[in-house]
Amino acid sequence: TGVQTCALPIFVSKGIIIDWINELLDLQITKIEQCATGAIYCQIIDAIYPGSFSMAKVKFGAKFDYEFTENYKVLQNAFLKNGIKRHIDVDKLVKARYQDNLEFCQWIKRYFDLNYSGQPYNGAERRRG
Repeated sequence: TGVQTCALPIFVSKGIIIDWINELLDLQITKIEQCATGAIYCQIIDAIYPGSFSMAKVKFGAKFDYEFTENYKVLQNAFLKNGIKRHIDVDKLVKARYQDNLEFCQWIKRYFDLNYSGQPYNGAERRRG
């Protein structure tokens, strides 16, 4: 493993991202578009910054845009609380378009790689929380 010093986003394939999300969060997603609800993004931030928000606020079964938007509000508040200076284009992400969510996944994976402390994280347990 080499030392990563580049702050620019690095292209990561959708397969690598899906495998990483499933392993980190104990999920079985099959498509990047499944991230559009915002719940997965919230949980990745929970892994990096445990306790930044109540996981009970995250709607994992979200089916409608308004529920997705509520998840993104949780995410935006977590970004503010942890000093993450990244605009979240909620209007684009909630439309569940592949490219928009892939780009955000690539960014959040890079952010995770640079900021995760390595502490054990039990995704399923945190969702039941």
